[in-house]
Amino acid sequence: MATAVGTAEPAPRRWRLRLPERLPDLKGKWLTLYTVVWAIVFPLSLIGAGIAAYIVISTPTMWSPYGFATAEDSRGLQVYSVMSGPARASGLEAGDYVIAIDGWTVPKSAARAEARAHVVKPDGSPTAFTIRKSDGRIFDITLRRSMAFERERFRDAGVSFPLARALSIVGSLLRPALFIPAAVLLFLRRRREVVPACLSLSFLLFAGIATNSDMLGIGVDAVNIIGAAATALLFVAIFAFPSGRFEPRWTAIPFLLLLPTYLIDSPVVGLVVVLSALIVLISRYRAVGPGMERLQLRWAFFGLGVGMILMGALLLGQIAAAAWQAQDPRWVAWEYAIGGPLLSAVFCVMSLGLIVSILRYRLYDADAVIGRSVAYGVLTIGFVALFAGSQKIIELIGQEYLGQNIGGFAGGVGAALAAVAIAPMHNRAQRWAERRFQKALYRLRYGLPPLVGDLRETAGLEQIAGATLDSVIEGVRAQRAALIARDEVIDARDIPAAEVETWWRSWAPPAHDGIDWDRSDELFPVRVPLEAEGHGRVGWLLLGARPDGSLFGKAECDAIEEIADSVARAVQVAVSRQERESRYERLFESLETRLKQLEARTAPGGSSTDS
Repeated sequence: MATAVGTAEPAPRRWRLRLPERLPDLKGKWLTLYTVVWAIVFPLSLIGAGIAAYIVISTPTMWSPYGFATAEDSRGLQVYSVMSGPARASGLEAGDYVIAIDGWTVPKSAARAEARAHVVKPDGSPTAFTIRKSDGRIFDITLRRSMAFERERFRDAGVSFPLARALSIVGSLLRPALFIPAAVLLFLRRRREVVPACLSLSFLLFAGIATNSDMLGIGVDAVNIIGAAATALLFVAIFAFPSGRFEPRWTAIPFLLLLPTYLIDSPVVGLVVVLSALIVLISRYRAVGPGMERLQLRWAFFGLGVGMILMGALLLGQIAAAAWQAQDPRWVAWEYAIGGPLLSAVFCVMSLGLIVSILRYRLYDADAVIGRSVAYGVLTIGFVALFAGSQKIIELIGQEYLGQNIGGFAGGVGAALAAVAIAPMHNRAQRWAERRFQKALYRLRYGLPPLVGDLRETAGLEQIAGATLDSVIEGVRAQRAALIARDEVIDARDIPAAEVETWWRSWAPPAHDGIDWDRSDELFPVRVPLEAEGHGRVGWLLLGARPDGSLFGKAECDAIEEIADSVARAVQVAVSRQERESRYERLFESLETRLKQLEARTAPGGSSTDS
């Protein structure tokens, strides 16, 4: 069949992968559905957290007083460590399954929760356990519950039992105490935005259900689904943080690829997901310009970075525990004392960074918090390294030349050296962190004093005021600033001088020393007196709040107080020089006038009078 002239067959359509640009907003029926789901999960979370808190505080340790520890999996209640001599002598081994307790058959689902009533007994009570080996053999053993063994086990591990129990309780209560109020706050303020909405629901699931499964009697399969949902919601929010958009577009790829991994309950998978999220946020941080979103990302970096460090430590501990807990009972004691609180710390630190960012609370403190945390981390590492290194060197010297072990003496000397070095180490670490993470504040603290010191000898008062205000606004991110001297406005930034003048005339300076604060003042809540030695108060440095409405932190206040003396001296020198120059100018003008009068009198034709 002939083809009509001028027509062409359509080109075949090529398949292209279209990456999502953003997560959908919650509007209309989707917002209603989300609100209904949240309203159902919220009371369940409260009930779950309350039951878990009651059980953790009121119920003693379940299994370890019998000399072994258990974990619940899809096949039932598995023994993962055997810690006491009687338990080992009975033939119990890691990998065995407890299938009955005093004749009661242990279910495969919610085993730990239902077994609590059968194993928590008075001290010294015997309990009969029916055990199934991995090869199918079944046998019975009888063990006595002994809290004395429990305390001895912790003592052998070098851990105080009351302290370990207190840490375990704090670790269990920390997540619901943070997550539930945060979930409510995000729901009330930001539920129409997809990122806060995902975080709010994730926090509720984690706080009341997913992390208390063995206490609430929820089956393993249900726990895995709830935990996967909570984790998926958390990382959906992180990968699209903070606006719900995937910017750059390729950041949607790891989000889509990692979705199935949320069903895998493994610390390694969790670490990979967190690392991927951190890479995505770094790319987004580099793509966005200066502004609110960049500050939000800094808080997210802080939370995820610290969370990754803690998660790495937890992962290493779990790997070591899995390798050694079957042979060495101390690992179980350490895991009980440290593992739970550390896991809670991972979730809490990661979540706090996101919460602060979304609520846009004190966004401008991110650099200070990050710098301070890094400084303390470097200080801790340096302290431990100095202590351990000096102790080891002294021990080696003692063994080499004295032929004896001087461990106690070496430890004392190492501690003394570390104590002496801690102050200079702290100062160096603090200054390095400030130079690295708070560059503008560092320039203000160490750059402005020599600058105004040079200007005071040659420049006028206006130039000194301008340099001061520019440096202060950059260093502490004040919205506006002004400098007052000689009872007049010398210079102002981001506010008309007439408005500053009106404010100044209506304000009564306080008599007390130091920075004057008034949080209710919308224009200048921070007033810094400029006092020069020998001259008293020569002026005021007036500062507005930061763009998010917050006032300055301790580091900013310390920097402002440090530069105030140099600025006051420069202002006083400039004022004195200007007054001196004005006197000289008036004197020269007077002399010039008299000279002109004399010239006029002595000129030909002029009248002259004998002196």
